[in-house]
Amino acid sequence: MPTRAITVRVDNAVKEQAERMLEDIGINMTTYIASSLKALVRERRVPFKMVTTDYLTDQIIIEKLKEAEKEAADPNAVWLSREEVFEPLRKKYGY
Repeated sequence: MPTRAITVRVDNAVKEQAERMLEDIGINMTTYIASSLKALVRERRVPFKMVTTDYLTDQIIIEKLKEAEKEAADPNAVWLSREEVFEPLRKKYGY
C-alpha cells in the first residue's frame, strides 16, 4: 500500500519530551503516529494507552506493595529475622 508523508508542527520542548517518552516505550515518532492513526480509524476512537517504563515500574511497585500488605496480614505468614535474610547474601557476596 502506498504511503504518504505528514508534516506536523509542534513546540520544540513538546517534541523532545515526546521523543524521550517514546524512546522509553521503544518506538520512534513515525511508528507512534502511524499506529495511532491506524487505531483511530479502525476503532473510531483513541483506543489505547502507551506508557513509559517509569509508569510501568510505578505500577509494578504498587502491585507488589499490595501483595506484601496481604501477606503481612496473613496470620500464618512466616517472618524471617534480619540475620536469616542477610546471612545467605553475606556468604554469597562476602560482605
